[in-house]
Amino acid sequence: MVKQHALFILNPYAGDIPDKDEIVRSICDQLENYTLWKTTGEDDGRKIGELLEEKSYDLILVGGGDGTIKMVAEAVKDKNCSLLPVPFGSANGLATCLGIETWEDSLESLQQGQQISMDLLDVNGQTCLHLSDFGLNAGMIKKFEEGDERGMAAYFKSSLSSLFEIKPYPFRVCLEGKNEDIEAKMLIVANGSKYGTGATINPGSSMDDGVFEIIAINPDGFQEWLELTYAVMREDFGDLDFVKVWSSSQVDIYNSGKAPFHVDGEIIEPSERVSIRVKEHKINFYWNPGAD
Repeated sequence: MVKQHALFILNPYAGDIPDKDEIVRSICDQLENYTLWKTTGEDDGRKIGELLEEKSYDLILVGGGDGTIKMVAEAVKDKNCSLLPVPFGSANGLATCLGIETWEDSLESLQQGQQISMDLLDVNGQTCLHLSDFGLNAGMIKKFEEGDERGMAAYFKSSLSSLFEIKPYPFRVCLEGKNEDIEAKMLIVANGSKYGTGATINPGSSMDDGVFEIIAINPDGFQEWLELTYAVMREDFGDLDFVKVWSSSQVDIYNSGKAPFHVDGEIIEPSERVSIRVKEHKINFYWNPGAD
């Protein structure tokens, strides 16, 4: 039984999880002192902020996907508490990076008690916990959001349709006083290492080292797409000429081609200049570092 004073924030509309109510009851049975609060989609961030001002919590469980966790993290700010993702969303990239792929993993992480003091990124004034990217993947997410279906199957359907519309976009990457003009089908800003599907896009990365990676990917033709797939499977991009990686604590990216862009799964209106930096404060997350 967990004795910490806990707040369980639940997004009841996230994902497509069978028996979600029963799972929530099972989790709550492990909490001795808790408050269950459900999002409504109406001004939730402000309401969560007010909850945290009214009462102090040691532990905040977040039942939802990347977007819900991001909203809670923004409300937490510099509060002295720890977050525990419960992966209920269509996209659970951050939870996957933390070694939490099921609600049982969440409880195991809580019982083990291991935490990471995780970096946060500022992306044109928005908080980014996990991944932002331009191009192909953002286009997939946009198609998914514009469709009527939800769940992982619908996401893969939008992915397949996007594969036939791939084109490289022009970018200028500005860091450490140098500018580099590139073309890429996808340009990734990665604090984490994996997408919610489990695909590793930033192997060997750490979410508490004070830097993030910028990854430009521009495969051309079936053979290079095959090589990329194999590299993702073996978690090693070192031999690929069409992949370039930088590490930094700050970067400006010029998106003159107005490539689709998302921050932690949330589509953002394309901006010609995107400034990204590591924030000064961090947030504590429970995790399973040995999950891989």
